[in-house]
Parts: sequence; structure tokens; C-alpha cells
Amino acid sequence: MHGNRNRYRKAPKSGDNVRAVEGSMTFGERYFNSSFLRRSWAAVKKCARYALIVVPVALLLFYGIRYAIARAYHMELDNISYEAEHKIISREQALDLLGIHDSINLTELNPVDWENRLMAHPCIASAHIHAELPDTLHIEVEERIPVVFVEMESGAGTGNRAKLYMDQNGRLFPVVPEFHQKFTNLPVWYLQAGDLAEFKPGANVAEKAYRPIVELAAAANHYSLEEIPSIKEIFRPKEWKIILTLDNGAEVLMQVYDIKGQMERLAMIIEHAAAVGKRPVSIDVIPRVNPTVIYAKEGK
Repeated sequence: MHGNRNRYRKAPKSGDNVRAVEGSMTFGERYFNSSFLRRSWAAVKKCARYALIVVPVALLLFYGIRYAIARAYHMELDNISYEAEHKIISREQALDLLGIHDSINLTELNPVDWENRLMAHPCIASAHIHAELPDTLHIEVEERIPVVFVEMESGAGTGNRAKLYMDQNGRLFPVVPEFHQKFTNLPVWYLQAGDLAEFKPGANVAEKAYRPIVELAAAANHYSLEEIPSIKEIFRPKEWKIILTLDNGAEVLMQVYDIKGQMERLAMIIEHAAAVGKRPVSIDVIPRVNPTVIYAKEGK
């Protein structure tokens, strides 16, 4: 009974039956019958579907790896991104300072050295350089902004009339015409010997000396040239006193305190003078009430 029950467990599979039948056929009967051809065609279509997927992926990988190897071999940074915070130094000028005139090989890149090279120029306050693979170099610079020209007051006697720029932090730096075309009409501040240790690019003016001048320049920038004519010269004969020479020839006496309030009084005086058709030649804006004004005589 058990033998009859188990006799189906080892029954040949349908595939085995098919192969057994095919094995009894001749070569021609085996490979040229319609059943075999249908199975073969189905296998071909299946392989074709796989090929449509695998071949493009394989080609993409091949050329991608080939391109990456080529880029790694050449290691060229062809794109240069440049940003100047104050738009004073152009991309071409910065690249010229670095000596870059073509694409850069990554093996030649030394960001720290190049940053130091840029910051060694006294017109540049800070610089940052980094590479972004596969092919871009980023350069960022912050330029020094000229606030006033500076010249030693003693220059009229010594003959040394050299001019430098001063930034908002009292730092002196050279006048570079190709950088500073927009800053040619700034006032000249005449320094005294006690204002700094040495008159040269890179030197710093003492803070107590430059701070009122920076405040003065900032306050003047809030007015049009019709409201307050451009300031031509700035003197500080005493620690508390400032004397301005305006473009219209007027001389203005100020003090180092309440710069903003004094500039407001100066604008009102000039507006009043224009309204009455008079030309002020001397103005004292230190008094908060009834500042002193001397007008040019009629016909002068």
C-alpha cells in the first residue's frame, strides 16, 4: 500500500518528459519544430529587453569613468568664479595680481599662498580662495574703501606732497588709478606728525585722530552737492578743532563732537544763503544756536 502511495513522488517532471521526447527526435526534428522556434524567439526577445537596459547603462558608466579619469589626469580648473565685495577690483585685475592667465592645474593650486599674495596688496583687506571639483576655482576679495586722501601737513614745507588713501579703520593704502577711478574727488586730510608713526602704505592713523574724520565723511555722504558742496580740504590744527574748506571757497569751523548735528546746521546755513543770494566765506557751526556766518561782500 505504501509503495502505491509513494509511486507519484518521483514521477518525472513535465520538463523531463519534454526533454525525453526531444532526445528521441532527430536533429532536424529537434531544432526545426515550431515549439522550439517559439521558445527560442521568446528567449531572444527577453535578451533584447535586457540589452536595451544594460547596454546604455554600461556605455554611460564607461564614458563617465573615462571622463573622470581624463579630468583627474589633467586636473584642470577651467572655470573661475570671482566676487569683489565693493566692486572696486575687477576679476581681471585680481587674476593679474595672482599671475593667472589661463586654466589652472589642480596640482599647482595653493589657496593659502594665493590668499596671502592677494592680501599682501595694501588695497585688499581680505581674500578667500577654494577649489570646487571638478573644474571651478572660487576667488573672493574684500577691498579697502577710500574715505579720504591723506597728506602730511608738513609737505608744503618739505616738498613731499605724496598722497595716500585712508579707509574707515585708519589704514593707509596707495592710490591705484586703475582701481580707484570712482574715488578721485575725495577730500584731502592733512595729517600732523603725532597722528601716526610713519607715513607709508600699511601704516595706521591713531584712532583718536581718524575717528572724527570718518564720522565727518559718513555724515557728508548723506547730503547732495547742492545741500553741502564737496569738501576739498580738512585740517585739525588742535585736537578738538576741525577746519573744512568747501568747493565753493567757504571755510567751516567745527569741533570733533556732534559731527552729525554740525553738518545739519551747515546744510541749513547753505540753504539760507542760497535763498537770500549770498555767498558764505566763513561759517562756525559749533554753536547750537545762532551759528556765526560771514558772507562775501557785494560784488566779490
